[in-house]
Amino acid sequence: MRKIWDKIVAWVLSIPADKRLHFVCGFIIAAFFAIALGMKFCFWPVIFFAAGKEVFDIFSSGQKFDWKDFAATLLGALVPQVFVLLHLWWF
Repeated sequence: MRKIWDKIVAWVLSIPADKRLHFVCGFIIAAFFAIALGMKFCFWPVIFFAAGKEVFDIFSSGQKFDWKDFAATLLGALVPQVFVLLHLWWF
């Protein structure tokens, strides 16, 4: 069991810190909309936040739209969304 855990930790640490941060932010935003505002489809606001962040990066620092950052944010939002949909289906 320890070897499996070590492989999981090594895999997570192989992901760049910036992408992990995007994942966590997507998770937190979706969880906020699901818990505090009771939204059934908490994934949608995260799309706008993630796109807005990438557009902000374009205008503030001259970077191009980073699709990997966008995808990492959306992947983080999928986790609470799945739990919300399972809750709706189950209860």
